Amino acid sequence: MKEFNESSLKKFNGKDEKKVYIAYKGKVYDATNSKFWKTGTHMNIHNSGKDLTSEIFAAPHNESMLERLTIIGVYKDPSQDQRIPNWLNNILETHPTLKRHPHPISVHLPLAYMMGSSLFALLFLIFGYKSFETTSFYLFVAGLIFSIPAILTGLFTWWLNYRLIPSIHIKLKILFTILVDLDALALLYMRVREPTVFSSIHTNVHCLTYIYLILILLLTPLTAVIGYNGGELAFPTKKSK
Repeated sequence: MKEFNESSLKKFNGKDEKKVYIAYKGKVYDATNSKFWKTGTHMNIHNSGKDLTSEIFAAPHNESMLERLTIIGVYKDPSQDQRIPNWLNNILETHPTLKRHPHPISVHLPLAYMMGSSLFALLFLIFGYKSFETTSFYLFVAGLIFSIPAILTGLFTWWLNYRLIPSIHIKLKILFTILVDLDALALLYMRVREPTVFSSIHTNVHCLTYIYLILILLLTPLTAVIGYNGGELAFPTKKSK
């Protein structure tokens, strides 16, 4: 079979009516006739003419989609990434779900909890039921707790699948994660120091009450930014140029 390296493979990127070749785990596949690679780019994020091993690790699907393509060569890369130790690589090969899914699974819990906290705060404002205020409090505390595994798996995924490249979406995710947790920590401090800081809003309003209300409502737009940028990493809406 024909051998390809980084230099020879990049010529087959689907542009100017060229063929579409992609490499994965040392094999080169012909994706020219695939409807998913018509422009040489898949899902606006995966470009052809290159080794996609690490990118397919990060994709929502697995390598089985490559079974539809024809293997036309082997890929030789002497500078192949050696970051992943053998013991970790063995675990990832045995449990391929760990290559991608721990972060998407873990991140949805704190996002939902934080947004739910804002929702129940609004319900308390409207209906005045103390249970709504208590639920709002427990939800952002749960969001704080579950943000720990979400952050750890996010950092792991960033290292494994994105090689710690600080793209704009990753930068925004990190920034707004910090803002959300600082927001929730401030709320926790105020609520513990003064348990009635928010529950007394219908009878005794003071400055801290309004600050608490603003901070708890901010949880929703802040977490929405995190969710949006996470979605852009997996399913970008902008077409690659």
